Amino acid sequence: MKNISETKIADAYRYCRDLTIKADTNFALGFRFLPKTKKDSIYAIYAFNRLADDFADEVEYENDRLNKLEKWEKMLEDCYEGKASHPVMIAFADTVRRFSIPIDPFKDAMEGFKMDLSINRYKTFEDLKPYCERVAGTISIMSLHIFGWMDDKAFEYGNYLSYALQLTNIIRDVGKDIEKNRIYLPLEELAMFNYTEEELLSRKENESFFRLMDFQINRAEEYFFKANALLPLIDKDSRYTVLLIGGVYAKLLQKIKHKNIPVLKEDIFLTKKEKLLSLLHFRLNPVFI
Repeated sequence: MKNISETKIADAYRYCRDLTIKADTNFALGFRFLPKTKKDSIYAIYAFNRLADDFADEVEYENDRLNKLEKWEKMLEDCYEGKASHPVMIAFADTVRRFSIPIDPFKDAMEGFKMDLSINRYKTFEDLKPYCERVAGTISIMSLHIFGWMDDKAFEYGNYLSYALQLTNIIRDVGKDIEKNRIYLPLEELAMFNYTEEELLSRKENESFFRLMDFQINRAEEYFFKANALLPLIDKDSRYTVLLIGGVYAKLLQKIKHKNIPVLKEDIFLTKKEKLLSLLHFRLNPVFI
């Protein structure tokens, strides 16, 4: 990059690492097991997407969301011309150069974040799929360039994992999302189980709700199962990281299921102890689900 010292680049990577750790994301546990260069770079990719997601979602940007996203996208384009000043973008620009990551998945991700500004309902699962592709499938493509792959089928299986992760997020965040007047559960599926939008908005738990959510959980579990084929196609030094990223989310999904799906009224997450136990579990059982 033009006129940026190695010291400043190293500082930028530390900034991305600190941002990721502070976010206390489920991803961060897996990132710790990557070799240093890959770990620094995945922190940069995470930080890029984290801030874009914040612009689209956090209350502090409520009156300036589109402007923030458009400025971030312009900074993205500048990175591919070797220009960066924001610490996240300095690390990001170094990462995409080092791993030859194309701009397309990042541009698609930006479109996904913008969708949250204009779309708050999805009629069918087919309507929801493009959103999942843009906010999750794109991250799979970005990450595979860093993790390394042995066969192009990895991108297909990585897409399955991205669906599993995003659907788990949707299931976990049902209660939070209705506070923002957002419903990611397909409305056609609410109707299929005789559960109305009004009942969801009023947080009504009944037999229809539980059958609807069982259906959502089963679909996410199917994607986790299909994504197991990804693991042998990842570079060996990155497999455990990918396993933990998917596995921790699969554990979260199981916890929601075993607690009888209290997502309308309770914030469900894995405790630190549960995450640490997952480290051993997935060493002994190297599959997502």
